[in-house]
Parts: sequence; structure tokens; C-alpha cells
Amino acid sequence: MSLTATELERLKSILIHMAQNIRKILQITKRLMEVEGFEQRKMFWREIEDTAIILDKIRRELVNETLVFIARRQPLGRELLSAHTLISIAYDVYRISRYCREIARIDSMLAPSSGLSTITSLSKAFEEAVKAVEAALDDLVEFSPRRVSTVNEIDNHTDEIYKNILLEITSSTTVSREMAVKALIMRHIERIVDHAQYIEQYLSEIL
Repeated sequence: MSLTATELERLKSILIHMAQNIRKILQITKRLMEVEGFEQRKMFWREIEDTAIILDKIRRELVNETLVFIARRQPLGRELLSAHTLISIAYDVYRISRYCREIARIDSMLAPSSGLSTITSLSKAFEEAVKAVEAALDDLVEFSPRRVSTVNEIDNHTDEIYKNILLEITSSTTVSREMAVKALIMRHIERIVDHAQYIEQYLSEIL
């Protein structure tokens, strides 16, 4: 997509700002799932919450500026599609932060006696989700879905992990707390990867 209008370039710069904050919140969440220390985890909870709030503000800024752009320029064709797509991508980026926030809240509910770091394979699954989002964000910065196959591969793998966990739960007469938490966190991880895939789809549609 060729963004020739100054207003559209401004919208793209806001999206890139969102991408920078998403990279931050993903890395903090990844560390949260690896550490056991209560005080350190409390610090991560606050950082994740604060960054999610910042991302919501940036998203609102983008939506407002897009509406102003549409009202002022009354774009048609590719420019109108581009503006609409940027709003959609901003929503997907924002939703990733919301899932990170939910993961942090679940960890805080397990504290201080337990935490996500004690649940088998969760940090590895989240690490794969981070790779998918990073690939999608790199493509967003370049405005080219070059890494779509990488994101799709991780999406398929994550879906399979989540499905296997659900099958294990439904085939058992009792469900442990660890398995219940694992299923819930994997659902959030699966949705994070889905949003990375949506970003790639939007980029493909507007090229």
C-alpha cells in the first residue's frame, strides 16, 4: 500500500507507536511467566496494567484522528480502505495488551503461594505467541505481510496445544486447579496469536 497522504502517514506513525508498546508489554508478560519472586511479579503486574492503559489511549487517539481525516478529506477507494484498516489493526494490537493484562491478573490471583511459572509449558507457549506477534509487528512497520507463513504456522501449533488441553479436561472426571488455569491461560495465548494473524490478513487485503 502506498500511503501518500500526510494524514495517513500520521496514522501509521501512531500505529508504530502502539507496536513499540506492545513489544514492551509482551516482554514483561513473558518475564512474569518465568519468575517466582512475589515482589518482582507485583512490579510486572503494575507495568503491564500501566502499559495497557497507555495503549488504550493511543488507540483512541488513532480512532479520533482517523475520523477527522475521513471528515476532512472524504477519501474514496484505497485511501478510505486504508483508513478503515488502520483502525482495525489498532484494535487487534490493543486486544493483545488486554490478554496480557488478563494473564497478569490471573497470576496475581494465584499469589503469593503460587504463580504461572509453576505451570508446565506455559512460558514456552507464550514465547511462541511473542514470536508470532513480533513477526506481525515487523510486517506492520514495513506494511508488507512477508512473514504471514510464520504467523500461520505458530497459529496452527498454538491451536493444537489448546485443543489437546481441552481434550484432556473433557476426558477427565476431575480437573485440577493447575489444569484449569493452564486451559484459561492457553485460551488467552491462542487469542493473542489470532490477533497477530488478523494483522497479517488486514495487511494482505490492503496491498
